[in-house]
Amino acid sequence: MPSKRLFQRIFITGQWARITKLWWSQMTSIKRSYYAFAALVITVIVTGCQSTYESLEDKPLQLSEQGNVIQINVNQVGYFVTGSKIAYISGAQAEGEVKLVDYQTGRVVEQLTMAQHANQNPDLPNIWKVDFSHIKATGKYVLMKGKVRSPVFEIGSAIYQSTITKLLRSYYLQRCGEPIKDPVAKVSHKICHTKDSQLFRKLKGIEFPASSNLSTPIEIDTTGGWHDAGDFGKYVTTTAVSIGRVLSAFLSTDDFLRQLDLTLPDHQDSMPDVLTEMKHGLSWLLKMQHHTGMVFRKVGAKKWPSLGAPEKDRQQRYVYGVATDDTAKFASVMALAARIYQEYDVQLAEQYQQAAELAWQYLAEHPSFFIDWQKRDDTGSGPYIANATDKENSLTHDRDDRFWAAAELYLATKENQYLTYINQHIDLPLNLFEWKDPAALGKWHLYEQLCNRHSYGFCSYLKQQFIARATTALERAKASDYAVANNRFIWGSNKMAAEEGMFLLIGYYLTHNQEYVDAAIYQADYLLGANPFGLSYVSGVGEQPVQNVSHIFTRGENIYIPGLFVGGPNVFAQANVAPKNKGILSYVDNAKSYAVNEYAIDYNASLIGLLIELDKLNIRE
Repeated sequence: MPSKRLFQRIFITGQWARITKLWWSQMTSIKRSYYAFAALVITVIVTGCQSTYESLEDKPLQLSEQGNVIQINVNQVGYFVTGSKIAYISGAQAEGEVKLVDYQTGRVVEQLTMAQHANQNPDLPNIWKVDFSHIKATGKYVLMKGKVRSPVFEIGSAIYQSTITKLLRSYYLQRCGEPIKDPVAKVSHKICHTKDSQLFRKLKGIEFPASSNLSTPIEIDTTGGWHDAGDFGKYVTTTAVSIGRVLSAFLSTDDFLRQLDLTLPDHQDSMPDVLTEMKHGLSWLLKMQHHTGMVFRKVGAKKWPSLGAPEKDRQQRYVYGVATDDTAKFASVMALAARIYQEYDVQLAEQYQQAAELAWQYLAEHPSFFIDWQKRDDTGSGPYIANATDKENSLTHDRDDRFWAAAELYLATKENQYLTYINQHIDLPLNLFEWKDPAALGKWHLYEQLCNRHSYGFCSYLKQQFIARATTALERAKASDYAVANNRFIWGSNKMAAEEGMFLLIGYYLTHNQEYVDAAIYQADYLLGANPFGLSYVSGVGEQPVQNVSHIFTRGENIYIPGLFVGGPNVFAQANVAPKNKGILSYVDNAKSYAVNEYAIDYNASLIGLLIELDKLNIRE
């Protein structure tokens, strides 16, 4: 009989014809008859298996064949074993079949069919969808059409945990006011921005001597915190919603975030690394609270910084503005933090709770919305108020911000004053959770933590509101070319897609309709590579990640920081680099295009929230 090694050569190398001829010359007629039958069986098997490719490891992507540009776009992180698995193929002559290939062995696992998609955006090339949801075998794969292949992806169970780790570690890399020396990302800089301390101008609610013109600066220590984005500004509004989203994920996760090692230099055995990092942002927020309870808005300089490492920005930096909406967001995240940190540091939790209650007291004494703002406040930092770019109605009042605060304070204290505000404003519209309108997180926390055990009057209303909002997201995803539930391609559209995914998952939790889960998965797919550009919008994640993040530090020092989630398509393309008015195509991977390719801490938080929920749901199922 032929040896085992010989059969391996037959199946793996496809050299069955030459080997069979050698056998034939050495056999009797009876043996020839026997092996002729065996060869026939082998031929059928080999033909059915479509032979193999060579191992695809370390081979570059090929995006065209015979002059026809074909692109195979997949979630470059991967797909859950039991979840939906959709890929997109674009190209004028892309019809036909595509093969699922084992990345390490080159073995063709299966030939898949392609279904043509009717494009909604006329500027897109022809699109075909490939559904391989029935594939359950774990491993690393590519899709191939001829010689063109997709980026590599994984099919597995805990596929997002490495990505979540990179997204969370970015906060450490964005720390302000301390030196960074990170052996993991190989990022370092010296201590920076130690002059974040002077009040820029007189502010409403702060007493000054009658003759004061601030010729003698009023010092307020606001060092610390995180650089908000690609520049070095620091903002209460985005810091609060970023911490809020991450702490909400911490509340809902099982053990993953509690056990996650972020390789922090200030790691504490008594506290999860995630909470240690969020404490860094919370400590800065505490510095931004005035003794009256109100909260300053932001820290920045008079001019935008030049390209370079943070320590090279030696401008005097100032404290700007006060506002009731920022004060309410501050109260919200402090009350949320107080509940969570109680398990790990009682004294710190009490400090957070006292700060939240002081902020609410200020809000109660100032029931009308106001922002102390002047145009000169924004010459070197972002406005984060209603402006020519941000025109949402929620920016004309602070009821949404106060609602989030009331929700978190009620969950922390069960005091009726907070419940009264909740009941009076329960009919606020349900918009995406973001700095422009944070009420959605307060509403979900109320429903999630109260309505399964108690009978509150607002429970039925909230359930209907969440289902209706999730259904809207589902309908948008079904109508989209790449199943994107966000239909507003504006500044930060990628973050918005992640938050739409959160609504879809809430829809699933409330209805157990699998369509919502599938659509939530599609949001992650889109953000991690299944998009018209074939890019993962997170630096350092996937085989084809974004390369040119708009980030002053990375541009000035020619370095690459992993785990930065960029803003995405923006039809207004305010930097005048990306194409305008092209919908999902209004994007370019260009470091000068800050309106589409800048990173921000609240962007990362939204994607962290979505991936944590998907990871949790997959593990539980």
